[in-house]
Amino acid sequence: MVDLGIQQRLIEVRERILRAVERSNRDKDAVRLLAVSKTQPVLNLQEAYLAGQRAFAENRVQEWMEKDPLLPSDCEWHIVGRLQTNKVKYLNARVALIHSLDRFSLLETLNEQGQRRGLTWNTLVQVNISRDSAKAGLAPEEVPDFLNSIGDYSCVRVRGFMTIGALEASLQETREFFRQLRKLRDSLLSRKWVGVDLQELSMGMSRDFEVAIEEGATFVRVGREIFGERG
Repeated sequence: MVDLGIQQRLIEVRERILRAVERSNRDKDAVRLLAVSKTQPVLNLQEAYLAGQRAFAENRVQEWMEKDPLLPSDCEWHIVGRLQTNKVKYLNARVALIHSLDRFSLLETLNEQGQRRGLTWNTLVQVNISRDSAKAGLAPEEVPDFLNSIGDYSCVRVRGFMTIGALEASLQETREFFRQLRKLRDSLLSRKWVGVDLQELSMGMSRDFEVAIEEGATFVRVGREIFGERG
């Protein structure tokens, strides 16, 4: 099988996103593609950049720190992996969105670092909608109380939810998980919390991003389908 280059794979992923958006009768600008660059060399990110990709996502703070200075300043960075509290001090305003706010200790640390450095963090609350014991995230029933507390932390803003599909789930089961997250979000939209705006849904990865779009994703996190299999 011929290995397509990053530019061609990006074109194909964007086309698949557009078709999924059209199937869902959504606006063509409703979904943003994040190129998940975990373990990828900087040269691969630079190739994606030359192909028009600007939004990148890293799992580990250390990798982001190494790559950020080597890419153009108009790149937008997202942190999508589980964020350790002792790594928060290394983040800065170059991080557009933290997708994995999943516990009070992280909320407290983000707020503390924000106050210390004059920063306000944009975040997504990670929800373990599939109740997969191998995944981080709040249980759905814990979400309202967590959102109710955000107003006490002036340097943290919640823009929506993130979830990761269960590894062993079928595509249909995964679709149902994504649907449940959207329904949870929709059920909370009418409630007013300080520092909370639930417009974003980060869900869907290489194996299921089209299903995620059909169920309401606003961010999809795609790595393998852009960069190929990791070495």
